Amino acid sequence: MIRLLFLTAGLVVLGGLLWHIGLLRIWETVERVGLVAFCMMLVPFLVVYLLDTYGWSLTLGQWASRVGFVRLFMVRMAGEAINATTPTAMLGGEPMKAYLLTRYEVPMVEGLASVVTAKTIMTLAQILYMVLGVGATLWLVGGTEYNVLVAFVSVGLLAFGVFLFLVVQRYGLGRGVLTVADACGIRSQRLEAYRPRLLELDRTIRTFYGQRRRTFIMSMGVHFTAWLTELCEVYAILYFLGAEVGWLSSLSIAAMTALIKGSVSFVPGGVGVQEGGYLVFLVALGYGEVTGITFAVIRRIREILWILVGLLSLALLRDKAGQQS
Repeated sequence: MIRLLFLTAGLVVLGGLLWHIGLLRIWETVERVGLVAFCMMLVPFLVVYLLDTYGWSLTLGQWASRVGFVRLFMVRMAGEAINATTPTAMLGGEPMKAYLLTRYEVPMVEGLASVVTAKTIMTLAQILYMVLGVGATLWLVGGTEYNVLVAFVSVGLLAFGVFLFLVVQRYGLGRGVLTVADACGIRSQRLEAYRPRLLELDRTIRTFYGQRRRTFIMSMGVHFTAWLTELCEVYAILYFLGAEVGWLSSLSIAAMTALIKGSVSFVPGGVGVQEGGYLVFLVALGYGEVTGITFAVIRRIREILWILVGLLSLALLRDKAGQQS
């Protein structure tokens, strides 16, 4: 119910922004870009998704070859589509990824452990990326005390969240679930049946961090490269919109929009709030309102297209599983 209220508020905000700036002015700008240029804007994010899939395959280890890169890419896209379309705060698709991997004889424990470690590594890489973005932003707009405080508090909160998640992983995700259940007096035959698997999940995750440090570093590098590739999309969008753009400003915009997107995950899809954040930030960097909202609209269209690819991947994976059974 609360998320529905946030979604309604977001739609109202988005409608207000579009009305204020003018649908005709926005459409004229989008039309001026053209289909070919729009397709070129999609290429950088395809590279991002491919790199993220490869980074995930490294944490999956020997099981990755059994699945195959194309199917692993489809599994990832399916999971991300669920993250983006369901009210699960970007986490609903992660268990689905592990479940889909079992269709290719990957043990549930191994699949879930790879999902957890890959998500953690991706977020750690994102923090490094955002630190660079904060530095670029402060260089462009000036390092006032307020700007520095807001920027580093935002990144610091994300880093603190990841630190807590790492602490939980060290203690044991499965062990934590069992401890909470025992403390609350929850007794379930199903939970008891899953107890060995939950404890095995903890051991698998700890083994990865303790014995596969080289893989950890390689995966971190791949995910960091994927984050950096996002600035190519930003550069392409602003370039084809006819705005002045440089690589430093593209880094700033890409990193800060990623921070904005993560900060509004409580709103389904970040509808309205995400566009408003993009608009405010681009205007603060000196871009016009039309450029700012058109940038946001184009990124939203891109997001919807990739969600459709993910939902199609999910349908194909389920259909194939049904034929095999």
